[in-house]
Formats: sequence, C-alpha cells, structure tokens
Amino acid sequence: MTHNIVLFDDHTLLRNGIKNWIETHSDFKIKYEAGTFEDYKDVIDKIKTSKINSYIAIVDISFKTEHHSQHEENYGFEIIKEIREFGIPSIVYSSHDSGGFVERAVSSEIGAKGFVSKTADESVLLAAINAVAEGGTYIQAELVSGLLEVRDITQTFTKKEKLVADSLTLYNTNADVGAKLGITEKTVVNYLTMLYDKAGVSNKIQFLEKMGQI
Repeated sequence: MTHNIVLFDDHTLLRNGIKNWIETHSDFKIKYEAGTFEDYKDVIDKIKTSKINSYIAIVDISFKTEHHSQHEENYGFEIIKEIREFGIPSIVYSSHDSGGFVERAVSSEIGAKGFVSKTADESVLLAAINAVAEGGTYIQAELVSGLLEVRDITQTFTKKEKLVADSLTLYNTNADVGAKLGITEKTVVNYLTMLYDKAGVSNKIQFLEKMGQI
C-alpha cells in the first residue's frame, strides 16, 4: 500500500527540502502540505473528503497560528491531536527536541508515533516514516536518554504535584493556578518549590522548558 505524506511546517524552504528528499529517496509522496493555519484547515477539509485512507503526517511542533494565541508557538501538538481523529499517525520533526517535548509528543494526550530532531540526517526521518508506515513507532536514538530522564522525574511527582505541574502555563500566575485547583497561592508556591527541586530547575520558565510545555 502506498502511503501519502501530509506535511505541516511553516518554513517554506525546509518544507520544500523535505518534500524533494523524500520523493527522491523513497516511494512516499507528499500529498498535502501546509505552512499557515489557513493552509492547515484547508488540508483538513481535503482529508475529510478524500477517498485515500493511508496517510502519515510529519508535523513541526512550533507550527504557528495567530488564531490561537495560547498555542501560538506550539500549535503542532493541536494538529497531531486533530488528525489522530482521522486515524492518521504523526511523526514530530522539530528543533524542539528536549526530553520534555518528546515525552509530551508521544504521551497518550497527544499521541505522536514518532519523533525526529531537525538536526538529524534525512535518512533518520525516512527510517521513522518507514517504521510508522508498518504500524510501529520510532524515536530517534539520540533523544531517548532525554525522554527517559523526564519520565524518571515525572514519576516522582505526587498526584497533587502533577495537578499543579499540568496547570502551569507561560501566561498564568500562581494565583490563577490556585484558583483553578481550589488551593491557596501559598500552597501553589510550596508545590512549585518541590517540583523545581525534583526537576533540577530554579524557575517556571526552566520547568516548562524541561517538561516540553514551551
């Protein structure tokens, strides 16, 4: 069965390079591609009406959109979740390749089937495509240690610490987190102190970066 690639990346030159390399070195074809939010919605509409039932998506996490300010820098996660509803498996191809980003991408919440850094050779991306096309998963070998480190850290979180960690965003305050969880701001600060210590960081931005949230 021939698999068609759907490519979501807002960098035109890189998108063209991926397309040319894949189609030159394999039998895979780039069926659709999107570089803007409008392009993305158009591709989704085409997929909905397509008679083709064999797609694999390559998605850049940092796909940007002005329509969803909360996810402006990392809308790729939302793309992966939406196209998963159509049975389309995704491979993340991104320069955001820390353990936290890998962990979040392959989590049950997001559901990516592969992860390859943009610093990797194109042959690694093709290996990921082949693995996913055969129904498997693929994480670039160099990224596994970072993934395992983050998993080890998150396994030390208590249930309440995890609730606080999951509630953090770049834009909300400790008071916002407290209001959402029904706890005081002081209690939030206490939980954050423990979370930062476990993650080996000293502030919220470092924590969110390590956990793949920004």
